[in-house]
Amino acid sequence: MRELLSSPPDGRRQAAADNALGLEESLFTLACSDARGVPLAGRAAELVALRVVGARDLSLARLYEGHLNGAQLVARHGTAEQRARSLADIGAGRVFGVWNTQEADDPLRISIRGDGITLDGAKTWASGAGTITRPVVTALRADGTTQLCLIPIERVATAVDRSGWRPHGMQRSDSFRIAFDGVELRADDLIGAPGAYDRQPWFWGGAWRFAAAQSGAVERLFVETAAYLRARGRDGDTFQRARLAEMRMGLHCAVHWLRAAAAAWSDFDTAETAAGAARVIDVVDMARTSVETIAVDTIARVLRSVGASGLIEPQPFGPLVRDLEMYLRQPAPDAAVVRIGIAAFAEAQALHKAMVASSTDCDG
Repeated sequence: MRELLSSPPDGRRQAAADNALGLEESLFTLACSDARGVPLAGRAAELVALRVVGARDLSLARLYEGHLNGAQLVARHGTAEQRARSLADIGAGRVFGVWNTQEADDPLRISIRGDGITLDGAKTWASGAGTITRPVVTALRADGTTQLCLIPIERVATAVDRSGWRPHGMQRSDSFRIAFDGVELRADDLIGAPGAYDRQPWFWGGAWRFAAAQSGAVERLFVETAAYLRARGRDGDTFQRARLAEMRMGLHCAVHWLRAAAAAWSDFDTAETAAGAARVIDVVDMARTSVETIAVDTIARVLRSVGASGLIEPQPFGPLVRDLEMYLRQPAPDAAVVRIGIAAFAEAQALHKAMVASSTDCDG
């Protein structure tokens, strides 16, 4: 899939300059969704876009994934007026994001008293601080439920703490701590009903976005490794061919899983049923878990293939590997595997019953 590594065509470079992510217009405006939060371009296009950006730069992909997610949350849970403003913001090049992580002893809290709405507390891992101008944040209400808030950054004063951001990789994602103490909001800054953010299958099923970006980075490593070996006349080496073959098979497996996830989402978008929701979560769980395993295996094969010399700059492998290792550390991977295991026992039982029934029919 050579298109994943291509540069924006010359004709789109002006559009790329009009948004803070520097993306061509076709990618940036993919955040435009219908009233259900479904991308107007479709899930297949969303998958390709995430893989494209993941292949270019994972720090950028983290921000881009949040841009899509944040805009979809507003589209799905916002009012018609909020959706209209969101579309206008996207058209103006404003970057959305989702900041949902916080410290246990200083969570972001929202106080609603009459017409007064005030935030206190902080968000951590706030990727894109300084770039994102339309973050969607989760804030705790007094009753313990979560409220989505769309923060117009230019209208509020926050305190950004960069001191704790010394990561293994993904340095350029600028995932800082941001304090919102005393920030005052308006009623139309609140998105959806309490608890909207945690609704399924969107909450767990949204993991397919970061898995898609990760797969783009896996493809980048595959392409860069092949080019590195070929340039040194090592493409005829039996062991190098074997490692590259394993990388290729892993990459195609990852893409197949992600296409299955996109298809499950498309089916659910067409008819929002309980069975469809369960299918989305199950397929996405398997996709994200498979992509993680494939990425870890690919990293090991890349390092063995390029050796120590490949980790010396300006070779790209050191930064690419560190970024991917960092980006693979996503929330609740074990919980996803447990859900897969529960589904596995149910599936095995159903298959056993079908096998017994088939055997009985044959005997008859």
